[in-house]
This record gives sequence, C-alpha cells and structure tokens, in this order.
Amino acid sequence: MEGSWTDMFPYFAGAFKLIVLGIGAYFAIKWHFDEERRVKEAAGVVFVEPSFMKRLALMIALPVVLVSIAVLVIYVTKWFYD
Repeated sequence: MEGSWTDMFPYFAGAFKLIVLGIGAYFAIKWHFDEERRVKEAAGVVFVEPSFMKRLALMIALPVVLVSIAVLVIYVTKWFYD
C-alpha cells in the first residue's frame, strides 16, 4: 500500500479537524465579545471602532496563521509517525 491515500488521510483529517475547531472557537469567543459590547452599548458606554489598517491587518493575518497552523500540523504529525 505504498503511496495510498490512506497513508495521508490522518494528516489531512487532523489538520481539517483543528481548523474547524479553531474556526468554531473563534466564533464562540467573538459571540461573547459582541454580546458584552451589546450590553455595554445598551448601558451607554461608547466604543471606538478599529481603524482601517487594523482591520486590514487582521484580515490578512488570520488566513496566514490558519494556513501556517495547518501546514505545521501536517508536517509535525508526519514527523511524529515516521
């Protein structure tokens, strides 16, 4: 079974699992922060919106970090099992 898809499946499944759980955790944390913001705005606290550059940096950094984590997980698990 040299070179079969079953040899690589655990690496991709593990990376996919971590990515999905990471995205789920991100949205769970975001929901809690948004809920806190909504409650504070209802109480009259004023928030300053992040600048365009900060939002752009976050939009660029998030995919780079996720791809880096996926690649790292694939290579570390391959190194661990070899």
